Amino acid sequence: MRFWLWLLAAFFPLVAQASPQLRCHFEVNAERFEHSFSPVSDPYTVTSVNLADRFRFKAVVLGDDTRVELINLYVFYQTERQPMILQHTKYMAPQAQSAPAANALTGRVALYSPFLGKELLYGCALHEVAR
Repeated sequence: MRFWLWLLAAFFPLVAQASPQLRCHFEVNAERFEHSFSPVSDPYTVTSVNLADRFRFKAVVLGDDTRVELINLYVFYQTERQPMILQHTKYMAPQAQSAPAANALTGRVALYSPFLGKELLYGCALHEVAR
């Protein structure tokens, strides 16, 4: 019996489990930021991140520890009264990669504020992270 267990272990090694994680890089007025976003099941619990008090970014990564079903990215310009949406993009069932380029999912995106013309540059990739 032990021989069969050893034989099975030799031909079917344990596979490391991996989880998807969205990693985004930002630049606002030469100030750089990086944020990571994990999958959630409830989109209403996701909060936005502040980028240099000028922009806000929200990544809703719907899925679980094994796959992502949908990614919604929102970019807002922070006005004195309230955030104003500049962009909404949607990615259906993207595949996580073990070593993607920094902008593999979105490409390099440039957005400009409606007032003062401030620039936000960002790019995101969906990583496969060992757990």
